[in-house]
Amino acid sequence: MTEQADMVRDGRADVALVSRPFDDHGLESELLWTEPRVAALPAGHELAARDVLSPDDLADIPAPRWSGARDADQNYWSAHPGRPVDGPIIQDASQLLEVVAFGQAAALVPTSLARSNQRPDVVYLPVRDIAPYQMMLVWPAGSRSLWIARFLDCAIRHSSEQPAEP
Repeated sequence: MTEQADMVRDGRADVALVSRPFDDHGLESELLWTEPRVAALPAGHELAARDVLSPDDLADIPAPRWSGARDADQNYWSAHPGRPVDGPIIQDASQLLEVVAFGQAAALVPTSLARSNQRPDVVYLPVRDIAPYQMMLVWPAGSRSLWIARFLDCAIRHSSEQPAEP
């Protein structure tokens, strides 16, 4: 989860899309969009029949852990950031959904991921009182690159064209 920001910091990339939280040291950023997060649960889980969940409902269920993520990053993906429950280590969103489907964890995911990954073995439920998902564009602090400025302008204009909720 920190690789993209690290690539901008060390010059391997000029810009990157990252989600909060991230280490913003040496970077400037612009918020592109914000969206709610929902809980992804195995279809057969006892909570799957509910309409809405609270963070307390998810407190004792393991949460997937992103490979290489810092504690602050891991805590954001837990329903209770102060006391996350360790779950399987994952590399990407497809692995995240597999560990959920297998009943090994529950995950908090952006609604856009839920909409684009409908599966019969995973249900998505709203969760009250959790921080939203934020997608950011980052670039090196102090950069005066015209190319980065043009890219940033284009990204900001087009991010306002996010598809509406179904």
